[in-house]
Amino acid sequence: MKPSGEDQAVPAAGPWEECFQAAVQLALRAGQIIRKALTEEKRVSTKTSAADLVTETDHLVEDLIISELRERFPSHRSPVFLVHM
Repeated sequence: MKPSGEDQAVPAAGPWEECFQAAVQLALRAGQIIRKALTEEKRVSTKTSAADLVTETDHLVEDLIISELRERFPSHRSPVFLVHM
């Protein structure tokens, strides 16, 4: 005899699986961009202080992640610290 509920269908993935897979794919794409940038000339600027450096690659990767997440999950709210528009 099976324990109660064992014969019920269990989803193959939890409710966050789609988000997890999107994050993994974006991380891989971001890694490719960063890896490519390591061999290129860098343009560096500052954010809030002279010690807070940011490169074009930083901006590119941040824009990629934010735009892709907004497109794929339009109902998800962006954390305030990520929104820079």
